[in-house]
Amino acid sequence: MLNVSIIGLGQIGGSLGLALKSKSLKSCYHITGIERKKDTLNTALKIGAVDDASSSLQSAKNADIIVICTPVDTIASIYKELIKIVGQNAIITDTGSVKYQIEKEIIAFVKNRNYVSFIGSHPVAGKEKNGILSADAKIFKDAKVIITILSKKLEKKEMLVVRMWKDTGADVIAMSAKKHDEFVALTSHVPHVIAFLLNKIYQKTNRKNPQIGMLAAGSFKDITRVAVSSVDMWAPIFVANSKNVERYLAELIKELVLFKKNLRDKQKIKKEILSTQK
Repeated sequence: MLNVSIIGLGQIGGSLGLALKSKSLKSCYHITGIERKKDTLNTALKIGAVDDASSSLQSAKNADIIVICTPVDTIASIYKELIKIVGQNAIITDTGSVKYQIEKEIIAFVKNRNYVSFIGSHPVAGKEKNGILSADAKIFKDAKVIITILSKKLEKKEMLVVRMWKDTGADVIAMSAKKHDEFVALTSHVPHVIAFLLNKIYQKTNRKNPQIGMLAAGSFKDITRVAVSSVDMWAPIFVANSKNVERYLAELIKELVLFKKNLRDKQKIKKEILSTQK
């Protein structure tokens, strides 16, 4: 049985706990949930996402795998605390949506030191809701989990992390941290920017013209679905991946300006739309 400590029991941490405590895996993993909020710990115990609950990092002392499921700007600092606590045979991973900044900070910190192995993970999964009550044991099924490794090949300990994610039903893919951050800027981070800003414009309009709500149907709801995502999670993501996000925002602004310029010309607009569907 593998001892897994999950630090941060929001939607992703809670879902990981539920997935690893599912009927078929119950005897394979012992889960310790570590979280500052007492109510969250109680809920995690109640729904069966963890076997033990604690508010102290010391509870990860005997873990084989430690999964940090906290905002990206806290992951490296938690790693630095954990290496004072856990054994050299442990493996630490995370679930952050940004990888390079975390990896760079950890590499700089462990240079010329004895350190505990770290492998970056990013489950490309989730819902627009937040918190332990939105946890779902099936959230990782058929989802992609990207892993970024510091070494050239996976070590035996790192394979435990791969096995863990595969046990949740995920498809595990390895790539460099830099490439990961470049890709998610376009596929995840910029779409969230669009959702937040479009929802901001909607709210301003709604205050003046409440009837607009009657016309906010499928397409608007789809594109703004993630606009209720956690600010504590997303603000650090944008900052940590700002270079890549800026690049794609610049491209988007360029396309928006061109589209706006052509708005009164039906043929040009048709051409613009068709070019997006190839």
